[in-house]
Amino acid sequence: MISKLISTTAARLLIALGNLAILIIATRYIGAAGIGTVSLLILGISINQMVSSFVGGSVLVYLVPRHALLPLLLPSGIWAIFVSFTGSLLLKLFGLVPAELFVHLIGLSLLQAGLTISQNVLLGKEKVLHFNAIALLQTITMLLTILTLMAGWHHHTVMAYVTGLYASFSLAMLSSSLLMLRYVKKAKLIEPGLIRQLFRFGGYLQSASLMQLFNYRLSYYIIEKTFNRATLGLFSIGVQVAESLWIVSRSIAMVQYSRISNSSDAVANSKLTIDFIKLTAIITLSMLMVLLILPSSFFTFIFSSGFEHVTAVLLSLSPGILAVAISNMFSHYFSGSGQPWHNTISSGIGLVFTVILGFTLIPIMGVTGAGLTASVAYSAGMIYQFVIFKRATGTRIRNFIPRPGEVSAAWTMLRRSISIKDKRPQQ
Repeated sequence: MISKLISTTAARLLIALGNLAILIIATRYIGAAGIGTVSLLILGISINQMVSSFVGGSVLVYLVPRHALLPLLLPSGIWAIFVSFTGSLLLKLFGLVPAELFVHLIGLSLLQAGLTISQNVLLGKEKVLHFNAIALLQTITMLLTILTLMAGWHHHTVMAYVTGLYASFSLAMLSSSLLMLRYVKKAKLIEPGLIRQLFRFGGYLQSASLMQLFNYRLSYYIIEKTFNRATLGLFSIGVQVAESLWIVSRSIAMVQYSRISNSSDAVANSKLTIDFIKLTAIITLSMLMVLLILPSSFFTFIFSSGFEHVTAVLLSLSPGILAVAISNMFSHYFSGSGQPWHNTISSGIGLVFTVILGFTLIPIMGVTGAGLTASVAYSAGMIYQFVIFKRATGTRIRNFIPRPGEVSAAWTMLRRSISIKDKRPQQ
């Protein structure tokens, strides 16, 4: 278990560094407007992926250990194809994706859906090392492709970035699918009861994720319609830099979810979650403080001129970044223990704040208003999860607060809780 945690964190760190390199290359060669266009395309892919994951998403992590694989894969694949086409068409009709990239939205959504299905199967089998390797392969492929096209062959266009997405998605999907095939055994292709379970449980999980996506990205559409794609490009760079701080939280949460999904020990699961909350809060806050003291000149040096206001975006986003790092622990606890509706409610609460404040603050305050909107929305959703978790587990507030000296002790507590869990007989 410890090796999984270390490898996950290491992989996420390398992925974050790779994504930073991708951002630097892209901003220097296609500028803020190009980044804005790419952001809208990636947001469209993400929306399609979230909807297709109603069947082939995180619900697979929960169901794969409990059912044969074939009757899970067939409805997941059919649903993914349907969503990739219809979702892309709807986004185009509402003017939410660049018209010139409509066909590419369909193709990339199909690849992303296939990758998501196979990766969640690997997580369901607790093949965390394989999951990490595929994610790292995807980032490396993207980096090498756009480096070759933009810096080497001087293709300074959005299509060079799109080509990088095709290359990275394709290679990652092929690799993860080959790893997944070893777990496919002969079984009935269709089980109506299982399909209903996929949609029911997956609906809870992905409703939360879809609403959370709009919490994260609704401001993109408001900025693009109110201002322009260059302003959107500036904000998206700030968001991606800030969200890179979730590396520790997401790494720990992935291991947490995989373990809780395969455990029935409620006491151990809640203790593990509390330890993870302390650890991720301490590390995320430390990284956030370092990021906030960097001068504006640092970001113009890294991303080129035109990005001097990234610091303002980061400052307005900082409370929300810490809130989401903690929220990730709660979300994976509720999902892994079969209570995903709490995440749906949490995301709904956040979305209400996003809609109200987004259309109020962004037209007045621009990118700073977008950052403040996100911080309030993220914090509101996290507070709801905290209250529900505290009530359900009987945890006292003081148990969440790290005492002096716990910065070094948090890792020791985490190792102890994991080692104790690993010594217990498998259910």
